[in-house]
This record gives sequence, structure tokens and C-alpha cells, in this order.
Amino acid sequence: MIRIRWYEFFVRIGSFILLLAGVVNAAPNDLQLWRLGHPDPLGCTACNGSPGDVPEPGAPRAQARFHRLASNLGLAFVPPFQDPAATTGQAGFEIGLSSSQALLRIGADAWPTEATQAIGAPPQVLLLPALTLRKGLGGSLELGAGVQWLGSSTMMAVSGQLRWAAVEGLENAPDVALRAWGTRVIGSQDLGLASLGADALVSRSFGIAGMMKLQPYGSFGVAMVNASSTSVDFKPGVEDPAQPAADNQVFHAVTFYNNRYWRAGAGVRLVTGTLVVAMEGAMAWGRNAVQDGASTAPENFVRLWSFAGRVGAGF
Repeated sequence: MIRIRWYEFFVRIGSFILLLAGVVNAAPNDLQLWRLGHPDPLGCTACNGSPGDVPEPGAPRAQARFHRLASNLGLAFVPPFQDPAATTGQAGFEIGLSSSQALLRIGADAWPTEATQAIGAPPQVLLLPALTLRKGLGGSLELGAGVQWLGSSTMMAVSGQLRWAAVEGLENAPDVALRAWGTRVIGSQDLGLASLGADALVSRSFGIAGMMKLQPYGSFGVAMVNASSTSVDFKPGVEDPAQPAADNQVFHAVTFYNNRYWRAGAGVRLVTGTLVVAMEGAMAWGRNAVQDGASTAPENFVRLWSFAGRVGAGF
């Protein structure tokens, strides 16, 4: 008998999505970080080994553009679990397919992709389909896992959540829960991106004609985005054979605690039999320094609206 662990299932689904992404399209949303400009001076300008080559100053606002790009992507990849506060119960689980739409508001120079090359207009909407799973553990605890893909790219995210329902199942009171979640983005060339968050959820379930349940819910909490880069080749068309890394550089890191955003959401679920249909809207916002460890670093204000729809089955 072949046994597949839950995380192996999501890895296989993710690998299949990435395979489709590479076959179906030319990945117009894949990143080219070098087009943001290098944040610090380079030791060369031509960087081809020519004599008399002089250093090149850092590009103004390059780090700010990196921060804005990473923060918007990190918030767009917040997992779309679309849960009420109540758990599924120890014997219950729920699986669903969802589609999130993040309303991107970002300058062309901060969206360096295969399609735009940091000069064309960025997409107004990012499409992120996802597969999610919830499983009750008993004791008002629940685990969730999901895999999400950014359309027209090879970027995907693997997410997990742990939820505790402090109040659930009372006839005359709403359900209340606390949740912690985390997301890791993979497939983003040169960019290391992860998100963490925690929030409080409140929901209520109403019976309709004895055949279905309407479950409005709301959440409020914090989302944190961690971003870094590998060594980026800022002159990809040339190379100095004697100093091949002379035109390489990294962006300054932005860590979770120093890149925090408030996030509020509201939605409604319709449950009839095993069928679950849900809709949700959310907004994240905050102002943070564009890099760690610099007291005089400029700040970016980032705000991202998102909407999601979901179809699933609960058992």
C-alpha cells in the first residue's frame, strides 16, 4: 500500500502547476530584478573588462522599488483560506478551489517582469488560483494547508495555518477564533519572499429554509513580509572575464518585524450539504522603511485590495 503524506500531495500539485505554467505561456509575470537598478555603487560601468572603466553610482530609489515590489507580492500571496471562526470538528475536513484577484497599484519602474521590462504598464489585476485544505484536530484546533500560483508566471506559494476557536457552537453568540499563518513563495528568480501573519476571526451561522447555512465572517490582524535577494547580475548582457562578479549585487533585506501591515477582511459562505461557496474581500495597508538597519531610510506606503471566490466541499 502506497501512503502519501499531506505535504507530498501539495508538492505534487504545485509541481504540476509549474509544469503547466512553463508549457502554456511565456511567463510574462516572471521577475527580472536587475531592471530595478542596483541600490549601491558598482565597481564598473561598462563591466566588460575594458581599460579605464569607472565605478557606476547606485540607482536612486532602487531599494524603494524593490521594497514596493516585494511587499505587494507578499501581500498578494496571503493564503485565501476563506474560513469562518468555527472549526470543522475533529472528524471533519474541507477542500476547496479558489481564485484571488489582487488589485495591483504600482509604478511601471517597480514591476520588472518579462512582459513589462520595468517600462510597460503593470497589470491592474493579479490572478492567483489556489487549492486549500482544512482539517479539524479536536479541542477547537484546526490545521490548514494550501498551494497558490501567480498566473502567467512560474511563481507559486505553499501556505499553512493553525487556528484555535476560543468560542464556537453557542446558539446565541458568534464564533470567535485566533489564527496564525505562514507562506513561502518559490519559483521567483533571485527573490526570496515569505509572509507571516496572525488575526482574529468572528463569524455567525444562520440556517435558511432548513436546507442551507449562511456564514458571514470578518477578520482583522497583521501581515508581515520578509524579502531578500540572491546576488543579482545587473549587467546581464556583458561580463568581465577577469572579474565576473563585478556587476553583481544584492538588495538590502527587509525582515518580517520591520515590514508589518494591517489586514482586514470580510466574506460570506453558503453551505448546502457538502457544497461550500464563498466570497471574500480584504485590504492590507501600512508604511514601512524600505530596508532594515538604516535610521534614515525612506519609507513606502503600500496598500493592496484583494477579492477571492471559492468552491469547495466539506465532509
